[in-house]
Amino acid sequence: MHASYYHKAHACIMVFDVQRKITYKNLSTWYTELREFRPEIPCIVVANKIDADIKMTQKSFNFARKLSLPMYFVSAADGTNVVKLFNDAIRLAVSYKQNSQDFMDEILQELANFDLEQKEEALPDREQRGSSRAHLAPESGEESRSAALP
Repeated sequence: MHASYYHKAHACIMVFDVQRKITYKNLSTWYTELREFRPEIPCIVVANKIDADIKMTQKSFNFARKLSLPMYFVSAADGTNVVKLFNDAIRLAVSYKQNSQDFMDEILQELANFDLEQKEEALPDREQRGSSRAHLAPESGEESRSAALP
């Protein structure tokens, strides 16, 4: 995956298809890549399509066990454990975000604050022009927008 998919991620759900062994074999590669970009975020391993073969829920999957990662057996087709999975993933992501010790999160927050400071500094210049509304120039890839000034 492109590095931008990991940007600002606070949790990861890695899913493999119990009917396609290659997807299970790819977990190691995916996990290594994840840790390159987001070394600290919580990660959950998911065995999907258990509706096709319920016996797969009795099987031991070493990947999650070796890395001490939570493991879920789900069926996206019939909804088995899907809500529980997402509730737990959201809980882990929120906890991570609130308690993160990852310096990259701090750097990203500083960059976001810096960007906001730059935009706020630009507003007084527009106010001095006598306009009751200011047009904010769009950044690359953004739409134009207007902001009412007091």
